[in-house]
Amino acid sequence: MNGLRTLVLMGSQTQGLLLKLLLEERGVEAVCVEGVEPALAELARAPHDLLIVEGELAGPAGLAELRARSDASVMVLGRGEGEHDTSDPQALVAEAWRTIERRSAPPTAPEIFRRARILIVDDSATYREFLRGELEQEGCSVTAARNADEAVAALAGGGLDCVILDLVMPGTSGTQLCQRFDRFRRRRGLFFQIVILTSQDDEEQLMISLNAGADDFVGKSQTMDVLKIRLMALLRRKYFVEDHLLRLPRSVPSA
Repeated sequence: MNGLRTLVLMGSQTQGLLLKLLLEERGVEAVCVEGVEPALAELARAPHDLLIVEGELAGPAGLAELRARSDASVMVLGRGEGEHDTSDPQALVAEAWRTIERRSAPPTAPEIFRRARILIVDDSATYREFLRGELEQEGCSVTAARNADEAVAALAGGGLDCVILDLVMPGTSGTQLCQRFDRFRRRRGLFFQIVILTSQDDEEQLMISLNAGADDFVGKSQTMDVLKIRLMALLRRKYFVEDHLLRLPRSVPSA
């Protein structure tokens, strides 16, 4: 098996077993159930990549509940508009495989940036607005802060993916603020990334910044394209952890 999981909810054991066998031929683990409650129990046990659901059996309320309990793609079986015909199991499984492949495909840079929620912390209004414009042009949602207090207030609101922090700040150093942000996310179990952005682009500052808790360090002498591609790489890793690794069931230690 390749680690992919599909949940098949069908009233017919024969049809469900056939789909299970065809899916497993492609290396996809498949579990068959005959009702919404067993399906919900299975979703609670393990994450799934695809739900194949007989629409008439689940009903609108059941489908809504399944979608609410899982972020998996859903294929609805039936003969209505937008539903998949069960008369050709091979074609159905081929479509299921294409759906799983689309879900498993790595996100593109535009998809990553459209998802991103960025906090810029810089005392220079000119540079803040320049950077905001560049990132919003890529599709990012951007919040700007002029100082440490505004930055902490923005972080306390939650929902941020990355902080881009100027190393030189009035009243406090960017390094101290980075340490403060790192403690903040650890205490609260948050997973935002910290990027130091500075004109002091040297090896000593790089080491100081990374030791202070920064996840990356970018000199202002670098082109905007370099900042964007490194930001994209950080966000891609963050979203992978959130979407996949954090969904894995945790083993319970034995007594």
